[in-house]
Amino acid sequence: MFLALSESLNFSKTAEQLFMTQPSLSKVIRDLEATLGLALFERTTRSVRLTAGGAQLATIARTIVGEYEAGLQRMQSSAQQAAVQLSIAAWPSLAQVVLPEVCAALEQAINAPRITVHDCANSLCIERLLNHEVDFALASVAPSHPDLQYQELLRDRFVVLSHGKWREQVPHRIALEQLMHLPLITLTDASTAMRYMSAAYLNRGIEYRPKMQVEQMATVVALVKKEIGVAVLPYLGSKTIPRVNELRISEISDGPLRSVGIVTRRLGTATAIATTAMRQVQAVSQTLIQQNPGWILPPLPARSR
Repeated sequence: MFLALSESLNFSKTAEQLFMTQPSLSKVIRDLEATLGLALFERTTRSVRLTAGGAQLATIARTIVGEYEAGLQRMQSSAQQAAVQLSIAAWPSLAQVVLPEVCAALEQAINAPRITVHDCANSLCIERLLNHEVDFALASVAPSHPDLQYQELLRDRFVVLSHGKWREQVPHRIALEQLMHLPLITLTDASTAMRYMSAAYLNRGIEYRPKMQVEQMATVVALVKKEIGVAVLPYLGSKTIPRVNELRISEISDGPLRSVGIVTRRLGTATAIATTAMRQVQAVSQTLIQQNPGWILPPLPARSR
């Protein structure tokens, strides 16, 4: 109010500009002068002018208001950037199979989204989520985790990939006990696939001992194609393999089902772009279930988990 009056030097026009009465504006100025112990305006019946102290305060006020407005603009710019920023952690297989369609949908729904994807092992996905480095994760976690919420999207069957001489020795359906007599190639212990399979054999009192363990899916496939052994992996993982039709995919009849879901923090509210992305993830998951019956199964009802 003071700054507006210092520029117009007219009480009635300033009051009108500020949608208030002239007496109310006069009282505000008198109260300000009383607080400062300084006359800010010289008033006559014909004119209003700034005192020396008023002119000095007007200079300070312009700086304060300018900084305030610049700060608001910076905050608005930051908020606009945050509204289009999204960070997701996901297993490499999920990043390849699910996220391309999700990102394409976001490109259509949101103007210039800025998306970061961390494709990493399950434990790193959860760690990034707990450290607030990502908005959500596509991974697997115990539903009872105290700090996280888990929404199961689908269940993934385990399969065996074989090629060449081993292709003829692996039937289309094979049991866990038969599998142990083959040269198995798997991912390392850091993968959920290894943990699921180890638990399945442990329940039968058998130690799961693959012939080879590697970190990258491409290495697994290269070894299988060289007939070093057969690979054990979730079916979703096989969908990332180029020319997978060259390999035999066999179902493990009594194998485990890997749970895949959206993991979020219990505290806090998802951003609008994260909410949109999670809806798209659900839609892509439903499509995968419909397109791969028997291999990718729908989530269990909540009460059955």
